[in-house]
Amino acid sequence: MTENSKTPMYKRVIALIGIIALLSTYFILFVMVIMGADIDYFMGALAATIAIPIFAWVCIWAFGSMMGRHTIASLDPLTSNKQHDKNGNLVPEGKIDTIVFDIGNVLANFAYKDFIAKKNPDKEIAQRVENASVHSKDWTEFDRAVLSIEEVVERFKKNDPEIADEIGKTFEDFDEILTKREKTIPWIRALKAAGYRVLYLSNMFERAVECCPDAMGFLDEADGGILSYTVNLVKPNHDIYELLAERYNLVPEKTVFIDDTQKNIDAARELGWNGVVFTDYNEVKKELEALGVNY
Repeated sequence: MTENSKTPMYKRVIALIGIIALLSTYFILFVMVIMGADIDYFMGALAATIAIPIFAWVCIWAFGSMMGRHTIASLDPLTSNKQHDKNGNLVPEGKIDTIVFDIGNVLANFAYKDFIAKKNPDKEIAQRVENASVHSKDWTEFDRAVLSIEEVVERFKKNDPEIADEIGKTFEDFDEILTKREKTIPWIRALKAAGYRVLYLSNMFERAVECCPDAMGFLDEADGGILSYTVNLVKPNHDIYELLAERYNLVPEKTVFIDDTQKNIDAARELGWNGVVFTDYNEVKKELEALGVNY
């Protein structure tokens, strides 16, 4: 513990005076009982000593809970000796204060292979549908949301006209193109409990969000973020990173971006952010710890 984190001298003096006054009261009452006074005085004082602090503690805890502020009565003993801001929120100990997540294959599974395979049992056809859609440059237009879904699908069909019907049927709906990752919400909660702000920044199209509510259930857990279709911008263009930074007052050197695609991480680093390429949870945790992120 550093010198600055010690209890101020005036608080220690006040506490000492209080202890002396309390012990003096007990001593006087005890002497009175010995000299023949009613023992109820002594027992009353003892009961009040127990009841009053408990009542005060409950009141302080209730106030903190209602106001969302950390108090001396907050039920988080593991953080009681850590630094909190003026609103009582836990302040991270390292240089990083904000974690920004990509979504596809980071917070949720981008399950396009299974999605396409279920609708195209023929493996060769399924591969051709993948190549004409997900693996084409036109897929980004879903995320940019300047063109309609129908217009983008027509582009897919032109990429492989021989299977236009199969392509059209494949993208009639988008159910289960994203699937849930069980570790996501606990991960976000652990980071927030440690004092980190958690945001998302993802190339994502509206129909995927609408059709996969279970996979996207973590959105309410995060502190905010940007989905590309809402701003008509996509990664790795700097504009979408800069917009997130502006909206949430990000400090580049205090921000770390986690994405499964190297070019998106490179773009973040060009803007001064820290970046971690997602491979698996354990590896990411190690890289975050190297940046001073502990949770």
